[in-house]
Amino acid sequence: MKPSIDIIILLVIVFNLFQSASAKELQRLFTTAQDRAILNAKREEPPPAPPLPTTGSATPSPVAPRPKPPRYITFNGLIKRSHGPTTLWINDSQDLFRQGFSVELDKITEKTVPIFLFNKRRIELKPGQSVNTLNGTIKENWE
Repeated sequence: MKPSIDIIILLVIVFNLFQSASAKELQRLFTTAQDRAILNAKREEPPPAPPLPTTGSATPSPVAPRPKPPRYITFNGLIKRSHGPTTLWINDSQDLFRQGFSVELDKITEKTVPIFLFNKRRIELKPGQSVNTLNGTIKENWE
């Protein structure tokens, strides 16, 4: 049984309709010469000049206060690898960016971790120790 000419013509028409509908949804893949010239001209423009500082009656911006450390800092433990990064847990977290204090990673020893409070105090903690940041007392957590 051969398909009739009418069915073939109908299929060709339907195929062409779908092609033109999907082609309208597609965007242009390449830029025209005019678009390319506009892009090149914008790329060659100098960057805008930074605003000039104002003098005179301008009020200075207030200095943001330093964040306060948490009341207690607990050194939970560390894994120091011979090949690879050192992993440490402070306040049950591995996050090294803390509010109000930092860990001096280059001064970590096998037994202690130096904690630098933003109020310029440096405290050495052993695993399992906590420091009260208000008065600086250190206590063992398993006592």
